[in-house]
Amino acid sequence: MTVIPQELIENSISGDMDQIYKMNPVTQTAATTSVYGTPYAVIRGFGTQTGIIDGLRLSSTSSGISMEELERVEILNGLSGFMYGAGNVGGTTNYVLKRPTYKRLTNLTLGNYGNEQYYAHLDLGDKIDEKGKFAYRLNASYQDGETSKDDQNVERKLISGAIDWNVTDDFQLQLEAAYQYYRADGREQSFYSDIPNVWPDADSLDMSKTYVPNDWVYNETETNRVGLNATWNINDIFTLRSAYLYKKDTREHTQAFPTFTTTGWKLQWMSKVNPSDYIAQGAYTYLDSEFNTGSIKHKLTMGVSGDILEQKKYEKESFWASTTPSNLTLDDLLNYSMPSEFNTSDYGKKYKANKSENTNIVIGDDITFNEQWSALIGANYTTIGTKVFNSTGKETSKYDKSKLTPTLSLIYKPFEDLTTYVTYMEALEKGTIVGSTYKNAGEILEPLKSEQYEIGAKYSISENLLLSSSIFRIEKPYEYSNKALPIPTYVQDGLRIHEGIELTLTGKITDNLTIMTGGTLLDPKIDKSNDPKLEGKKPTGTATKMAKIYAEYNIPQISGLTLTGGAYYTGSRFADNTNLQKIDAYTLFDAGLRYKTKLDKYSTTFNLNVANLTDENYWASSDTLGNPRNIAFSMKMEF
Repeated sequence: MTVIPQELIENSISGDMDQIYKMNPVTQTAATTSVYGTPYAVIRGFGTQTGIIDGLRLSSTSSGISMEELERVEILNGLSGFMYGAGNVGGTTNYVLKRPTYKRLTNLTLGNYGNEQYYAHLDLGDKIDEKGKFAYRLNASYQDGETSKDDQNVERKLISGAIDWNVTDDFQLQLEAAYQYYRADGREQSFYSDIPNVWPDADSLDMSKTYVPNDWVYNETETNRVGLNATWNINDIFTLRSAYLYKKDTREHTQAFPTFTTTGWKLQWMSKVNPSDYIAQGAYTYLDSEFNTGSIKHKLTMGVSGDILEQKKYEKESFWASTTPSNLTLDDLLNYSMPSEFNTSDYGKKYKANKSENTNIVIGDDITFNEQWSALIGANYTTIGTKVFNSTGKETSKYDKSKLTPTLSLIYKPFEDLTTYVTYMEALEKGTIVGSTYKNAGEILEPLKSEQYEIGAKYSISENLLLSSSIFRIEKPYEYSNKALPIPTYVQDGLRIHEGIELTLTGKITDNLTIMTGGTLLDPKIDKSNDPKLEGKKPTGTATKMAKIYAEYNIPQISGLTLTGGAYYTGSRFADNTNLQKIDAYTLFDAGLRYKTKLDKYSTTFNLNVANLTDENYWASSDTLGNPRNIAFSMKMEF
């Protein structure tokens, strides 16, 4: 697990998770946030758009979670299914929200995320009453302006609040609620190629352009969220934890995919997807206990968890337009007029289109035999159910599947600073409900059973420096778009097998030098496919090599001045399932500085960060462009 603290989140000067995923040594960018309106990363070769909020898993995407409301980010490697139920096999992200403070907190940040993206952020907290029985936290921010992409504009609003009620010394209730609005005009799009063995060279394109009509291609999401947590320390042995979370995303967008042809360029699969509601609810109740059986120590957790995701959409979910001529220039793509089919507002009635449920019965025991040997033994009985309905409310398809998935981990400490482990885990996750942009829209794909084998070690070089390594093998059924024309089909076929090595080094090298560095060597392949053309091929968008370093250096001669910088290498990938369209590797460089001082009596921090310092042209994922050089800056005052 990699922990990104609040200070590093603030110092990255980013309105989304893209910069954090770029800096992290074990994550690969799957697409920038402006493509889907939600963070999208690859961990151990597997993409993840869903996440965990304060330890509670939701099946919806991670849209509507703002950087300004985060206390820290925990990036979990490997199967997360044991404690969170059906999950992402490669790993996932736990977004830990800011909690109320019991001392006065008044922070104001003004800044610019790049080009004309000016923003303001207010962070408040304090105890409400004299004894601290109640405390609060409030975050509000606003961002608006053109990004480093020409004519691309992002507007974002956030209001987020939390209250603690310490009912007794042993019983606490926590309430949180948030509202976020996000709109990207000129949203970036996926690229395609009609030429089987050719993929456009990134150097032939301009990273400062989206190559879609910025006046009508957009993405808009409105999010409402509310959560309640309860913790009861029953006695010295037992603690009861319970939580509930509700999140509603209302999303709409238009899209048009730039496509490379033998005669030029075209826009295909142009569509307008009308507003849909994605209503996610999650809950858990766990009983934790600590006790001994003779000389053996136990930390036992048992409980239940689950989540529900419903989609409500209009009868006319989307409108499609014909593909443009295939001899357009890149500038023609930018100026193409909106199809007349998109001008209608007759969507029909809104109805519940599908519902997914996931329930888990969990038991896990963290057992310590002695100072050298320990084990984690757990089991999760997972049940996944999905139903699809038509506009009359009639059920048209469904599945319901249950499985007991074990987690076994044996841990050995040959000496105090070295920990070694061997782990086997299984997980079950729901199959995709195929989206509206595919020919088989609404189809429910089969649930996915995943397995992982891992051997690893962690060595504390010093009190503040940790070296971690792991060797892993992950097996998971393969889902992919066949990218067929004129409309693709989303299918499930074969098995993805990812074998890899990870190495990370994090912490302080000296009192003044802090680093976060590491890399991954990955051998991904497709096995047991019914299509001979896929057998042995590499899954699309999966880099086989990745190496990153981020460093901060405090200048001893100038108190408060810190230099920051990073280098991030991502290896070559393939854009197509048959591995004929190869995408080149790329390396990005960042540089910046931070200066802490006082203005009058108030602590003040000035931040500057230049991302993509050399203005590298690159493909951020298998089909989306990267970002050009971007200069961001901020000033934070603590009153």
